[in-house]
Amino acid sequence: MRIKLYLFFALVFYTWQTISQSIINDYTVNFTSSPIKIDGNDIDEAWKDADSLYTEWTTFPNETNDFESPSQIKMLYDERYIYILCKAFTKSNDFVIPSLKWDFSGKASDKVNFAFDTFSDGSNAYHFGSNMLGVRADALVTNGGVMGTGSRGEVYNRSWDGKWDVEGKIFDGYYLTEFRIPFSTFHYPKDSNSWRFNFLRTDTQLQQRTTWIRIPQQFSPINLAFMGKIIFEKGLSKPRGRISYIPYINGIVQKNHIDNSCQNNFSYGGDMRIPVGSGLNIDLTINPDFSQVEVDNEIINLSMFEIKMEEKRQFFLQNKDIFSNFGATRTTNPFFTRRIGLARNLDGDIIQNKIIGGVRLSGKINNNLKFGFLSMMTDEDLSNEIPSNLNTVISLHQKVFNSSALKFLFINRETTKDYDFVEKNDKYNRLLGVEYDLNSKDNVWNGRFFAYNSFSPLEDEDGFSGGVRIRKQTRKHKINFEYSYLGDDYRTDLGILRRVGASKFCPYYEYTVFPKKGKLNNISFGFYYWLWFNLNSNTENILENNFNIPVVFTFNNQSEIQIMFRKTSQYFGKNFDPTAINKENPLPGNQTYNSNYLQILYESNPTEKFYFIVSQNYGKFFEGQKYSFANSLNLRLQPRLLASMIFNYDRIKLSHLKKTANIWLVGPKIDFTFTKKLFWSSLLQFSSQSENFGINSRLQWRFKGLSNLFLVYNDNYLVDHEIIPRTRSLNLKLVHWF
Repeated sequence: MRIKLYLFFALVFYTWQTISQSIINDYTVNFTSSPIKIDGNDIDEAWKDADSLYTEWTTFPNETNDFESPSQIKMLYDERYIYILCKAFTKSNDFVIPSLKWDFSGKASDKVNFAFDTFSDGSNAYHFGSNMLGVRADALVTNGGVMGTGSRGEVYNRSWDGKWDVEGKIFDGYYLTEFRIPFSTFHYPKDSNSWRFNFLRTDTQLQQRTTWIRIPQQFSPINLAFMGKIIFEKGLSKPRGRISYIPYINGIVQKNHIDNSCQNNFSYGGDMRIPVGSGLNIDLTINPDFSQVEVDNEIINLSMFEIKMEEKRQFFLQNKDIFSNFGATRTTNPFFTRRIGLARNLDGDIIQNKIIGGVRLSGKINNNLKFGFLSMMTDEDLSNEIPSNLNTVISLHQKVFNSSALKFLFINRETTKDYDFVEKNDKYNRLLGVEYDLNSKDNVWNGRFFAYNSFSPLEDEDGFSGGVRIRKQTRKHKINFEYSYLGDDYRTDLGILRRVGASKFCPYYEYTVFPKKGKLNNISFGFYYWLWFNLNSNTENILENNFNIPVVFTFNNQSEIQIMFRKTSQYFGKNFDPTAINKENPLPGNQTYNSNYLQILYESNPTEKFYFIVSQNYGKFFEGQKYSFANSLNLRLQPRLLASMIFNYDRIKLSHLKKTANIWLVGPKIDFTFTKKLFWSSLLQFSSQSENFGINSRLQWRFKGLSNLFLVYNDNYLVDHEIIPRTRSLNLKLVHWF
């Protein structure tokens, strides 16, 4: 064993010496006609003739080319596939393996990720990843991987799945992962001979993230501004996209305990994808089944604004950024796909609205121009006074300069016929707009300028909206400025708005210190301010006035401590119940209310088998007081079981109410993976705010590629002093990808 360790460290030293002497930014992928078996071994003859590239940089815990445990990458290709072999050297075989499930979850796990920017424009990329057991994970990266002021989910779409193969094996001192990815999974120019490329490896034993091409530490590891180039030895043949047909059948048995009715339903339909040229797809859907086999998580909402939920429906995921990457986060999103297929009933509750069918043409017309056309028709529901609507979106993205873009958007929502219950002003809503997205070559500067105008049957309306956001980000400094204006009559029925008839002013600054020694990786100090105001108001000009002062301590083991003070004042133009459980006794409108609180959050080391996030805050809440805690507990019995528990509590005492509001959210979840194809997950959720207790238990068999068989059990109860059954269903759904 001692000899093996000596050999291992000698290999590490030799590899480090070799790559330190010659830092390169391109790699030639050799063509092969020899067969390659995807088994997690490197014994195939073809691999002996492949060149190698190596780890050259760390991005965490610091930015350097002095590191341990390097990785060796080899790539080959033939007429149909690109092959990747990764040899990842390790200190031991003590790995973090959260799950065997596709797109395995977990903030920290041992894995390798490969990013391919096939159009070499720094805008979009395909991510493929795996670990030592050959578990698959893939995603689409959009907007250059620049997260801006939004969340990672805005630019990193894990819901997308491609058709490809991988296997992995563990050896003494290293592990191997072997990939085979069909070229039909990619879109790329017909005359391609090179792509931009980078790889990222996460090593939990050393708490390191390493890459081939240097990514400055202040940027996300999915940032596409920092990539090398792979050159295909003989170029690539013309893209040969395949026509895909994705039919489904769905049988459901449902019992409604409220009206004591039973429903047995069988439905069928499907999607078809037709490639057009090298970068475009036509997608057709008829009688689509957008029922969610995976339910949304319950969320406690103490604000007057709706919560934006993630889009998970497969039809809307491909080229999602062409349609959705518009507007200003938390201010105006002109188009959000989850608006299609949802409507409000007579009680104001959101219900599913059947989609009859739709068509989408999207992708790249050439290397610099993206195009998107989407048209979907929803069905009428006369019992709930919901009309049939034709929803149409047209989008253009023209690349300018290095990686900036000039964009155009047109949206039209229109009823398909006259309905007595539809008011004149709701017969249609149209929106027309342009944007300029700024992204400097080094990503230090980025921003957005936008202008929109909405149209409806109203005359002399102020439907204009415009704004600007500019951000500069360096290693130590992050500076942001944002201004938005929304006219009194601005509306987008297929988007999300927080306010209309108002302006938003939002600057913030963040400073980060990186200690040279010790367990502390960095400390960041911030000042965030946002102001909503209306200069033309006859009542109150200042609608909302907020500032946050956060201090964040990040440690080398990825644990964090956050301390934040927040002070806010809000004007309510109408009565509002912030608890959402005392609607008969809301806070009076036409008044301004002040709130402030101190919050402390601790997130433990996510590589441990038991890790947790605990957060507590206390302070003034409008006219009263609020104490809250939010806990997230996670247990990993790898690689089969991942159990978690959300346990949140809000204690709200408002002066005008005699009774204290106690709001609970409890959500235990279990994910169990029998194999890499058979998964079982169960989620129990109780929310005292919605008075609902729900059970969702799902068995999924991914029997071939992207083909799935689901068996889903759903049960919902009304909890009001007693548990009252609402609905219960058993759902069998088969989706086959031909």
